[in-house]
Amino acid sequence: MEYRNAEEMARALVREYASATYIRSLVIARFGECPSTKRIAEWRSDYINNDSSYKRTSHNARPMPEDFQQIAPTMTKAQLRAHYDVHWSGTIDRWLAEAGVMARKFIPRANRLSLMGRPKAAMELKRQKNDYEIAADVLRRERFPVNRCNEDGGYNLTGKYWRVGRNVYTPEELIQKAKRYG
Repeated sequence: MEYRNAEEMARALVREYASATYIRSLVIARFGECPSTKRIAEWRSDYINNDSSYKRTSHNARPMPEDFQQIAPTMTKAQLRAHYDVHWSGTIDRWLAEAGVMARKFIPRANRLSLMGRPKAAMELKRQKNDYEIAADVLRRERFPVNRCNEDGGYNLTGKYWRVGRNVYTPEELIQKAKRYG
Protein backbone atom coordinates (compact mmCIF):
# COMPACT_ATOMS: atom_id res chain seq x y z
CA MET A 1 0.00 0.00 0.00
CA GLU A 2 1.21 3.49 -0.78
CA TYR A 3 1.45 5.93 2.10
CA ARG A 4 1.69 9.68 1.64
CA ASN A 5 3.69 10.40 4.81
CA ALA A 6 5.30 8.80 7.85
CA GLU A 7 2.38 9.45 10.21
CA GLU A 8 -0.14 7.82 7.87
CA MET A 9 2.08 4.73 7.56
CA ALA A 10 2.63 4.52 11.34
CA ARG A 11 -1.13 4.79 12.04
CA ALA A 12 -1.81 2.00 9.55
CA LEU A 13 0.89 -0.32 10.93
CA VAL A 14 -0.48 0.05 14.47
CA ARG A 15 -3.26 -2.35 13.42
CA GLU A 16 -0.78 -5.01 12.26
CA TYR A 17 2.16 -4.90 14.70
CA ALA A 18 2.25 -4.68 18.48
CA SER A 19 5.76 -3.25 18.86
CA ALA A 20 6.03 0.52 18.58
CA THR A 21 9.79 0.24 18.06
CA TYR A 22 9.34 -2.18 15.17
CA ILE A 23 6.73 0.09 13.56
CA ARG A 24 9.09 3.05 13.97
CA SER A 25 11.95 1.15 12.30
CA LEU A 26 9.71 0.26 9.31
CA VAL A 27 8.59 3.87 8.89
CA ILE A 28 12.12 5.24 9.19
CA ALA A 29 13.33 2.75 6.58
CA ARG A 30 10.68 4.06 4.19
CA PHE A 31 10.54 7.81 4.89
CA GLY A 32 13.71 8.53 6.87
CA GLU A 33 11.66 10.13 9.66
CA CYS A 34 8.97 8.95 12.04
CA PRO A 35 6.78 10.01 14.97
CA SER A 36 8.16 9.10 18.40
CA THR A 37 7.75 5.64 19.89
CA LYS A 38 5.61 7.16 22.65
CA ARG A 39 3.22 8.64 20.07
CA ILE A 40 2.97 5.31 18.22
CA ALA A 41 2.27 3.52 21.52
CA GLU A 42 -0.56 6.00 22.21
CA TRP A 43 -2.10 5.27 18.80
CA ARG A 44 -1.78 1.54 19.50
CA SER A 45 -3.57 1.83 22.84
CA ASP A 46 -6.32 3.98 21.23
CA TYR A 47 -6.75 1.27 18.60
CA ILE A 48 -6.93 -1.51 21.21
CA ASN A 49 -9.37 0.34 23.49
CA ASN A 50 -11.68 1.97 20.95
CA ASP A 51 -11.71 0.00 17.72
CA SER A 52 -14.43 -2.67 17.59
CA SER A 53 -12.46 -4.66 15.01
CA TYR A 54 -9.81 -5.45 17.62
CA LYS A 55 -10.81 -8.57 19.53
CA ARG A 56 -8.99 -9.88 22.55
CA THR A 57 -8.13 -13.58 22.56
CA SER A 58 -9.72 -14.32 25.95
CA HIS A 59 -12.64 -16.03 24.22
CA ASN A 60 -10.52 -19.17 23.95
CA ALA A 61 -9.34 -19.09 27.58
CA ARG A 62 -9.57 -22.39 29.43
CA PRO A 63 -12.61 -22.50 31.75
CA MET A 64 -12.21 -23.12 35.47
CA PRO A 65 -12.77 -26.80 36.48
CA GLU A 66 -15.76 -27.57 38.71
CA ASP A 67 -13.68 -28.94 41.61
CA PHE A 68 -11.13 -26.09 41.56
CA GLN A 69 -12.72 -24.13 44.41
CA GLN A 70 -12.45 -27.12 46.77
CA ILE A 71 -8.96 -28.26 45.71
CA ALA A 72 -7.17 -24.89 45.36
CA PRO A 73 -6.76 -24.10 49.09
CA THR A 74 -5.05 -27.47 49.67
CA MET A 75 -2.32 -27.10 47.02
CA THR A 76 0.37 -24.61 46.03
CA LYS A 77 0.25 -22.91 42.62
CA ALA A 78 2.91 -25.27 41.27
CA GLN A 79 0.92 -28.29 42.45
CA LEU A 80 -2.26 -26.86 40.88
CA ARG A 81 -0.45 -26.38 37.56
CA ALA A 82 0.69 -30.02 37.61
CA HIS A 83 -2.71 -31.32 38.77
CA TYR A 84 -4.69 -29.54 36.03
CA ASP A 85 -1.94 -29.78 33.39
CA VAL A 86 -1.74 -26.00 32.97
CA HIS A 87 1.37 -24.61 31.28
CA TRP A 88 0.84 -20.89 31.90
CA SER A 89 0.68 -19.67 35.52
CA GLY A 90 -1.65 -16.80 34.56
CA THR A 91 -4.43 -19.36 34.06
CA ILE A 92 -4.14 -20.51 37.68
CA ASP A 93 -4.09 -16.87 38.85
CA ARG A 94 -7.25 -16.15 36.84
CA TRP A 95 -9.00 -19.22 38.26
CA LEU A 96 -8.04 -18.24 41.81
CA ALA A 97 -9.48 -14.76 41.27
CA GLU A 98 -12.69 -16.18 39.76
CA ALA A 99 -13.13 -18.68 42.60
CA GLY A 100 -12.28 -16.13 45.29
CA VAL A 101 -9.86 -18.49 47.04
CA MET A 102 -6.12 -18.51 47.68
CA ALA A 103 -3.64 -21.28 46.97
CA ARG A 104 -1.59 -22.70 49.81
CA LYS A 105 1.68 -20.81 50.32
CA PHE A 106 4.91 -22.55 49.34
CA ILE A 107 7.26 -22.70 52.33
CA PRO A 108 10.73 -24.00 51.47
CA ARG A 109 12.18 -26.42 53.97
CA ALA A 110 15.68 -25.95 55.33
CA ASN A 111 18.30 -28.17 53.77
CA ARG A 112 19.73 -30.93 55.89
CA LEU A 113 23.26 -30.29 57.03
CA SER A 114 24.56 -33.22 54.99
CA LEU A 115 23.24 -31.61 51.81
CA MET A 116 24.94 -28.27 52.42
CA GLY A 117 28.44 -29.27 51.36
CA ARG A 118 29.38 -30.75 54.70
CA PRO A 119 30.61 -34.34 54.98
CA LYS A 120 28.00 -37.05 55.30
CA ALA A 121 27.34 -38.46 58.78
CA ALA A 122 29.09 -41.71 57.87
CA MET A 123 32.25 -39.79 56.96
CA GLU A 124 32.36 -37.57 60.04
CA LEU A 125 34.67 -38.53 62.83
CA LYS A 126 32.81 -39.35 66.02
CA ARG A 127 34.40 -37.10 68.63
CA GLN A 128 33.38 -35.04 71.61
CA LYS A 129 32.14 -31.60 70.62
CA ASN A 130 33.14 -28.64 72.71
CA ASP A 131 30.90 -25.60 73.29
CA TYR A 132 32.28 -23.78 70.25
CA GLU A 133 31.47 -26.64 67.87
CA ILE A 134 27.96 -26.87 69.30
CA ALA A 135 27.54 -23.11 68.76
CA ALA A 136 28.76 -23.53 65.16
CA ASP A 137 26.15 -26.27 64.62
CA VAL A 138 23.43 -23.96 65.94
CA LEU A 139 24.44 -21.33 63.39
CA ARG A 140 24.62 -23.93 60.61
CA ARG A 141 21.02 -24.91 61.35
CA GLU A 142 20.15 -21.24 60.75
CA ARG A 143 21.84 -21.55 57.32
CA PHE A 144 25.04 -19.70 58.18
CA PRO A 145 28.18 -21.09 56.54
CA VAL A 146 30.51 -21.75 59.50
CA ASN A 147 34.06 -23.12 59.55
CA ARG A 148 37.31 -22.81 61.48
CA CYS A 149 39.86 -20.34 60.16
CA ASN A 150 43.02 -18.35 60.82
CA GLU A 151 43.00 -14.85 62.25
CA ASP A 152 42.91 -13.43 58.69
CA GLY A 153 39.92 -15.62 57.67
CA GLY A 154 41.82 -18.29 55.71
CA TYR A 155 40.39 -21.81 56.00
CA ASN A 156 42.14 -23.88 58.65
CA LEU A 157 40.66 -27.09 60.03
CA THR A 158 42.39 -26.60 63.38
CA GLY A 159 42.22 -22.79 63.49
CA LYS A 160 41.54 -20.85 66.66
CA TYR A 161 39.01 -18.51 65.02
CA TRP A 162 35.63 -19.13 63.38
CA ARG A 163 34.41 -17.79 60.06
CA VAL A 164 30.63 -17.15 59.92
CA GLY A 165 29.66 -15.99 56.44
CA ARG A 166 32.25 -13.31 55.65
CA ASN A 167 33.01 -12.38 59.26
CA VAL A 168 35.76 -13.80 61.48
CA TYR A 169 34.83 -14.37 65.14
CA THR A 170 36.71 -15.39 68.26
CA PRO A 171 35.29 -18.47 70.01
CA GLU A 172 33.57 -16.27 72.63
CA GLU A 173 31.98 -14.08 69.95
CA LEU A 174 30.78 -17.24 68.20
CA ILE A 175 28.98 -18.39 71.34
CA GLN A 176 27.38 -14.95 71.77
CA LYS A 177 26.12 -15.03 68.18
CA ALA A 178 24.77 -18.57 68.59
CA LYS A 179 22.86 -17.55 71.76
CA ARG A 180 20.85 -15.13 69.65
CA TYR A 181 19.57 -18.02 67.50
CA GLY A 182 19.01 -20.77 69.99
